[in-house]
Amino acid sequence: MQANHRPKILVTGADPRQIYAAEKLRELGEVYVYGTEGVCPTGIAEISSPDGLCGSADLLVLPITANRTYAVCREGQVNAEHFIGSLAPRALIAGGMISAMLEDTFHSKGFDTADYMKREELLIKNAVPTAEGTLSLIFTRCRETVSGMKILICGWGRTAKACARVLYGVGADVSIAARSVSQRADAEVSGLSALPLDELSENAGRYKVIVNTIPALVLTEKVISRTMQDCFIIDLASGAGGTDFHAAESIGRCAVHAPGLPGKHAPVTAGEMIACTVMNIYRERSGSNVT
Repeated sequence: MQANHRPKILVTGADPRQIYAAEKLRELGEVYVYGTEGVCPTGIAEISSPDGLCGSADLLVLPITANRTYAVCREGQVNAEHFIGSLAPRALIAGGMISAMLEDTFHSKGFDTADYMKREELLIKNAVPTAEGTLSLIFTRCRETVSGMKILICGWGRTAKACARVLYGVGADVSIAARSVSQRADAEVSGLSALPLDELSENAGRYKVIVNTIPALVLTEKVISRTMQDCFIIDLASGAGGTDFHAAESIGRCAVHAPGLPGKHAPVTAGEMIACTVMNIYRERSGSNVT
């Protein structure tokens, strides 16, 4: 890789974040988009097929959750093999939550891969639009002010901390449920109330809103059955979440699984954050002065 080389970049995926990531990636190189949703920004070439690239791509940016051997584009599920002929030797493929099968497909052809959703800088930044999206959900569902509302947050990781800052900042009475004594102490010195996670069922009835960030079943049928009748449960955890949604429905509680809030609530910001992370990865992997 030569110094000051401006790479060719191909961005694909129907996720709305991708088109905004593409716009930001112009800072790194020459950008093309394929199979994206939204209006193509000025200065970016939209192609109808990866074969329409002028030359070969040094960097392919896939959307979040590129599963198995395909990426979800506007045209539907596009197999990874569809892109290989348009990639330069040793090209970098960056995607979010890339499956092992997809990584193996690219590695077998001599390409490098990187999962931007494993990068600490993106995880930290993503917590902010997630928290703001959570507040928006509460505004939409609960017909009362958030100021003074009793809200419980399960967990004390990046997302939980961001949610606590945002909700506390608008006057909510925020409590934290966490396993670790040190996590509860950290929450308490931040001005919040805290309780052990194993005391959820005894305390569940005190809260108008419960926000779960733990990717394990913590909001069980027993816990949910003890919540207020009009309690609103928001589960932000990845995978299947941490809520027994079947029990919530049968008991008559409103529970929503809301992963991916950054892309839904703030796709422009979320797309730019992905682009910045991808640029960091590319510069680190290339070991060059890419301007």
